Amino acid sequence: MSAETYRDDPDSRIANMELVLDEAENNMVEGINSMIDSTIGAYVDCKDWAKIAEWNFDTIYGGFYRHNDMCNMSLDKTKQKVLEATRDDVGTEITLNKLSSLKFILEAQQLNVRRSQLIVDTLETKYKEIFGKKYIPVPNRKSATDSKDVNTAEKGMLKSELLKLVK
Repeated sequence: MSAETYRDDPDSRIANMELVLDEAENNMVEGINSMIDSTIGAYVDCKDWAKIAEWNFDTIYGGFYRHNDMCNMSLDKTKQKVLEATRDDVGTEITLNKLSSLKFILEAQQLNVRRSQLIVDTLETKYKEIFGKKYIPVPNRKSATDSKDVNTAEKGMLKSELLKLVK
């Protein structure tokens, strides 16, 4: 919306927010995909970098997942406030301004959840594209510091160094 047509009332502000989000969604997806391609995807095919790339993805995903979770929790709290405010109202307990305020907050948070969920969904889709498997959050996966893997890696490095020394 241009400055000439922008109106500072709740309905216009929500409409403007939705318009901006609608226009930005494709760029968000392209930007996230580009970032993951250049920071993660470039390293996946190299055996020595693949696990580190996956750990790096976990870090990126974890931040956005937590943000999305917080957005949803905030939306849930607002929904609860709406229920509490309207449950006992017989016409005098809740003001028109309070209703209008709750409506604006709820609609703005719904748009924010839509935005944050799009980011998480895009990351999960990109993970499957790059790693060839569905994303499983870190706590549900094998430990990154599994002693067997660490021992195998250390043993491999030592063998490699020893072979270089004897040549």
